[in-house]
Amino acid sequence: MKKKVCAVLLGTALTCHVPLVYGAVQDYQAVTEADKEDNKIFQAFSTEDGSGNSVNVAAIQDTVYVAAKNAGIYSKPGESSEKMGDVALGDTLERSAVCDNGWSKVSCEVNESKVIGYIQNQMLSDTDQIQPADKDVEVKSDATVLDYPSRKDGEEVGEVLQLDEVKQMGTVNGVWSRITYQNDDGTEAEGYIPTSCLDLPDAVTEEADTIDKDKDAGTLHESSGEGVFADALEDVDPGVSVENGVQIGTPVAASSDANLQDLGVFKITHYCPCSICCGPYSNGITSTGVTATTNHTIAVDPSVIPYGSKVVINGQVYVAEDCGGAIKKNRIDIYVATHAEGEAKGTYDTEVYLIK
Repeated sequence: MKKKVCAVLLGTALTCHVPLVYGAVQDYQAVTEADKEDNKIFQAFSTEDGSGNSVNVAAIQDTVYVAAKNAGIYSKPGESSEKMGDVALGDTLERSAVCDNGWSKVSCEVNESKVIGYIQNQMLSDTDQIQPADKDVEVKSDATVLDYPSRKDGEEVGEVLQLDEVKQMGTVNGVWSRITYQNDDGTEAEGYIPTSCLDLPDAVTEEADTIDKDKDAGTLHESSGEGVFADALEDVDPGVSVENGVQIGTPVAASSDANLQDLGVFKITHYCPCSICCGPYSNGITSTGVTATTNHTIAVDPSVIPYGSKVVINGQVYVAEDCGGAIKKNRIDIYVATHAEGEAKGTYDTEVYLIK
């Protein structure tokens, strides 16, 4: 497969760290209260978290799934304990207990060995977001292959070109496809590309009128670039409006007498509230805890541009409020309202200035 250089829009998910999943697992309080309501005597014991803190644990038996790009399994319910292995999106875990500090005891296969340990509840979902598939399909448009279904957190692992033959192994929200493909050297590899890049007669399309604003509040919808999280916003800034569930800010031009520090040339990309850009689990909240707003929010590498910094890009003021695994060093992702807008604005290099 010959290589071809192609421009790819790398977007940013609206949460940088741990995703908020659709089917969060039961926590300690929910498990113990359910047992009490059913007049059951729940099995409980105590342990410590690796830092000397006591943790209460209740027994439970259920199957859960990894909802994060990757997560660690630890010997005790705390990150200070020994790390026993790593699991990734879609991995199946059997849960035997839940802790009152937000961790669960699980068992799973790691590198063909059974591992029993603890994982954070926020890394888990009670439903598997990767729906199985098994189709030999043709690629209908060039695509970068990522190791995770999000243009922000996913890192590039390869590419497929138009007319390449690949196998679709699964789908995420119908928007991303997990595929196996051949590298240049003939070896088989695996990763994610947008389902729209595959020649599928039954490809999923998102219709705006299918969004239930009550049921889906807090959920970003694939491909259409529409989210409904903004309907639940409180204390919205007067300069901000809401269109199709997206906060729209008013552009602010840099003052002519602003004290600016030249940060150098940055690569500028754009992202929107859709599953292509944000991945399957985004909830519209940035890594700093605020709701993303167009003409205002940018994703940065916090080690280069600290959170809260105001920067000037092409004469307009933006605020560093988000981050992303693919946003490193001299790279900035600007939040926009729709995927089409992001693609139209594309990728470019420009000088960036810090307002001091």
